[in-house]
Amino acid sequence: MALVKILALNIFAGASLQKLETGKTYDVDDSLADKLITSGKAEKSTEKKGEKLVTTTTPETSTSTDVSAIQAKLDAALAQVSELTDAATAKEAEHAAALEAEKTRADTAEAALAEATKGK
Repeated sequence: MALVKILALNIFAGASLQKLETGKTYDVDDSLADKLITSGKAEKSTEKKGEKLVTTTTPETSTSTDVSAIQAKLDAALAQVSELTDAATAKEAEHAAALEAEKTRADTAEAALAEATKGK
């Protein structure tokens, strides 16, 4: 951690993109301090303490076992989606055939009605 004094206006940093005030001293990560100092937006401070800037950190432990478990769940979910899609397609074809049969029956009934009422 390094203490830096902000020189520039409109600098936002930290986990919640907190606005850093000009002239105020902050306790920041060394990498962020180097970036701010090299860009001329801050200078190394000689003050004893400053406001701590909360930054996000990455986990240090490996998550390869978690990834394989998640991948297995993903594969199972994709297989289920594929099965459901195939079932929906089959149901849609079944419904289309039933609709066509009803249309044919209705057309036949209308033709028979028209034939029956034609002579009257």
